[in-house]
Amino acid sequence: MGSFLEGYLTEETPKESVHQVQHQALSCCEMMISLSRELEETKKEYQLVTDYLSDIQMLEELPEHEMTRLRDTAKNIISLDKARNEFVNKEQRLSDAQYMQMEQLEAEIPGDIRRMQANESYQSMIKRDMDNLEGEKSEWEYYLASLMKEKKMLKIGLFLLLPVFAAGVCILGYLQYVQYRDVLLWSMIFILAATVAGGGGVLRFQRDGREIKRAKASINRAITLTNQMKAKYVNVTNAVDYAIEKFHVRNSMELNYLWEQYMEAVKEREAAERTNEDLEYFTSKLVRDLKQYKMYDAAIWVHQANALVDRKEMVEVKHYLLVRRQKLRARMEQQIKEIREAKQQMLLLMREEKEYKKEIMEVLASIDQLCGS
Repeated sequence: MGSFLEGYLTEETPKESVHQVQHQALSCCEMMISLSRELEETKKEYQLVTDYLSDIQMLEELPEHEMTRLRDTAKNIISLDKARNEFVNKEQRLSDAQYMQMEQLEAEIPGDIRRMQANESYQSMIKRDMDNLEGEKSEWEYYLASLMKEKKMLKIGLFLLLPVFAAGVCILGYLQYVQYRDVLLWSMIFILAATVAGGGGVLRFQRDGREIKRAKASINRAITLTNQMKAKYVNVTNAVDYAIEKFHVRNSMELNYLWEQYMEAVKEREAAERTNEDLEYFTSKLVRDLKQYKMYDAAIWVHQANALVDRKEMVEVKHYLLVRRQKLRARMEQQIKEIREAKQQMLLLMREEKEYKKEIMEVLASIDQLCGS
């Protein structure tokens, strides 16, 4: 990379005004200071990486029994951290709102589930009884209609039977008294038939009257019982609807399912809390054990526990740090090169602007100290 100040000023640059030279000197100083700050940050990062590598070397030189102790602690951290992540990433069975409601009403919910189940069973029973009563009422209404029709037909038949009986009597009388025929047998048969038809019709008519009264009574009874059932059905339905609205569910089965999920979630959260406590204990233990070796950063190994357990992981961490330090070293060398090039430009510029020579020399001295030259 060429100088950051190429084009600013060279030995062949023609004379410029005092104002322009002062402006160039100020801009050049600001750029050198900025480059110096970047170099300082790079050096800090380089030292940080070096310290981490020193920590790794220290771990590699530990006695096997001490490393085994650290490795066991790291294994516990890995296992507990995995369990915690599984809980965090696990699909939640309940929304936060559902969990909070269950938590607030935890003491009431088992009783509410039992009441809701009983109410739903009672609701179904009443609905079934109402349907049965409605079917019974329909049967009685059909039976009443058939009785009414039959009674009407019997009434018409009895009225028609009278003129038929009168006509028969007249015919038999004519045959006996006018034509002098023996009609005794026919008369007895006719009278018997008329008596049977008339008596049977009257008895059937009376029986239909009694059945009509019974059918009407049964219909009224069914209507009364249905109305009573409807009142009970409305009351129990209101109780069920209130529970549905209260818990935002469709039925007791769903509420019972949510309750089971809540109880499972409570167990999982309790397990997660115990996991967090155990993880905090082993994390503190690992940091405490590592600090006794005067490590630069003991806490970072909590997040790199795999490297303490698996040698391949440790090799990868070390390789990453070595590559990173190499890049930082190359970056520092480039920054120092750029600063030195800028210094040469400043020396040329100082010849043109002697008024700020003292200030420029102070800046250059600070830069030299930082660059080590």
